[in-house]
Amino acid sequence: ILLRMAKPSAAGKASPRKKKKAKMVDTTDAYPYVTPGRLAQTGTLDSTVPGRTKRQLTNDYDLEEPTLLPLAAVDDDDDEEAAALDPNPKVALIATSSTSNHSIAITTDGIAYGWGRNEANQLGLHSGACATVPLPTRLVGPWEDTPLVGAATGKSHSVVVDANGLAYAVGSNKCGQCGVNTSIEDITKFRKCVLAGGAKANEDVEIVQVSCGEQFTVLLTSLGHIYSAGLAEFGQLGNGETGEYFIAANKLGFANATKFERRSVFVQSDENATGGKKAEMTNIPNCSQIAIASISCGKNHTIAVEAPTTSGHVPRVFSFGCGDYGCLGHGVQADEYYPRLISTLRGPLFASNYPVRAEAGSSCSMVITQQGHVYYMGKHRQVGEATMRPALIDALANNAHVVASCSGGAQTVFCTTKNAVTVSWGKGDTGELGYGRGNQKSSAQPKFVEKLDACMVTDLACGYGHTLFLIKDEDAEDKKAIKKMTKLETEQVTL
Repeated sequence: ILLRMAKPSAAGKASPRKKKKAKMVDTTDAYPYVTPGRLAQTGTLDSTVPGRTKRQLTNDYDLEEPTLLPLAAVDDDDDEEAAALDPNPKVALIATSSTSNHSIAITTDGIAYGWGRNEANQLGLHSGACATVPLPTRLVGPWEDTPLVGAATGKSHSVVVDANGLAYAVGSNKCGQCGVNTSIEDITKFRKCVLAGGAKANEDVEIVQVSCGEQFTVLLTSLGHIYSAGLAEFGQLGNGETGEYFIAANKLGFANATKFERRSVFVQSDENATGGKKAEMTNIPNCSQIAIASISCGKNHTIAVEAPTTSGHVPRVFSFGCGDYGCLGHGVQADEYYPRLISTLRGPLFASNYPVRAEAGSSCSMVITQQGHVYYMGKHRQVGEATMRPALIDALANNAHVVASCSGGAQTVFCTTKNAVTVSWGKGDTGELGYGRGNQKSSAQPKFVEKLDACMVTDLACGYGHTLFLIKDEDAEDKKAIKKMTKLETEQVTL
């Protein structure tokens, strides 16, 4: 989720961190384009199914249409504080990813709830022999009463951000993706993330946004600086190298990062710089001053959109990491080890319709512009050709749809518009496309999610085998639409 960037002090450094008030802090100011709403999901709640087993989706918890989710039941004797919380809170942020079968939701009070696959303790919940947390369950950690304002999930790890600009991670750390400055492979409780540069760097930097790939994590600070940690195999760290070396005769290792380091080198092909045809990389002038406003990670790549500047130039879009299926938007299937400028998202066409938000699926990327157009690159369906350079989704743009939010999953893409239209396409074996029980489980073109026709979706997030929605609940019209939606009860979940 894109958070509002803090203003730098006169010296160009982060303003001193102020301790936020602890309880009942409304975090909605941090999300300029997201209206809080009710939490809904499509796709089975049984995390043993996606990508593993094939069975008939016949249970109540096998959600094949957008369904309102309840919170997990809490026993007053077990957790008096949790039992006293609002049982039907409004949610300000939803987080999952294309490789993640678990999810996190943060309420307007800054309280986090997690559910889904938990085999690597990626939710920080000790669920014992049960590897599934079927319903949203409150997450606790060293942030204590400080409200949370950000979250992201990888395949087997999770990261949250609190209102003081600190990040905390939990779950698998085999490649250092938790960024807690240790080679311990399993982080069983949330631990504070560590930034390179010593105590001063960790004190001065305020984190405002986080995104996770399969085995790496990218942080964004209030000054628009990017920090990364985790696997380096495909250039996911954006530091110019993979650090490949031989562990044994037939086994390779990589220079993975166990703590977060700033990535300040941005490059372009000299074709962009000088008009030549030879695609050699050169550093962008004054690249250390580039400020990023939005980041999103796919399975092994990242896409980033620059923040608007006072100089008036059009915000640029950069990508780095694994280049399979052209998901980086450079017209070739090649990995990029530094954040590289996507040249086709520049020019007069974008002067008044500039990029504002980045979204990534497993092997695809999307950019939303100021006028609500979506540019797509890569591939999310097993069949068909890959889109090697950014291409306008004309089925939406040509019909005057203004896209407010979009997201990509393992094999799905969703878009929702300001006129309360939600479409999806791709392949969804476990109900993640939301077309309803007994209906098709794939679509080659954007198809209306009819169960959401009456609802205003303010945000959405695609995961691995499921999709999350925020449903607007502000006025009588919204409440009337919500009443028509399917609602799951806790007793229906027998996992």
